[in-house]
Amino acid sequence: MRGTMRISALPEAGVMYVMTHDSIGLGEDGPTHQPIEQLASFRAMPNILMFHPADGNETAGAYKVAVESRKRPSVLALSRQKLPNLPGTSIEGTAKGGYTITDNSIGNKPDVILIGTGVYKVGLKSVLAQPDL
Repeated sequence: MRGTMRISALPEAGVMYVMTHDSIGLGEDGPTHQPIEQLASFRAMPNILMFHPADGNETAGAYKVAVESRKRPSVLALSRQKLPNLPGTSIEGTAKGGYTITDNSIGNKPDVILIGTGVYKVGLKSVLAQPDL
């Protein structure tokens, strides 16, 4: 499949690939093969849009951008886990490629910057909600 996806980028085919099971977490019905290592290789391919949405808002945004991008293939790596809609995510933000969901810095001078995509943003959000951080 990876080779087919790369070849579709060469002639500027507006194909949309929807992939599931992106997470390292277990599904509701037990473990499955979850090839998350493929995400980095898809991001490195030229002329391919790679989306790893965290919730319904970002999934809708990724789908919108993929449909509008008719000169290159798009990959939507979706999770099969039940994920909540995160505050701060948006359809419009997804089109930017990356955006800030929460800013806990003081005076715009953060001690650390945490970056996550897809289901991993849900985990980061729960870590940041802890009172001692």
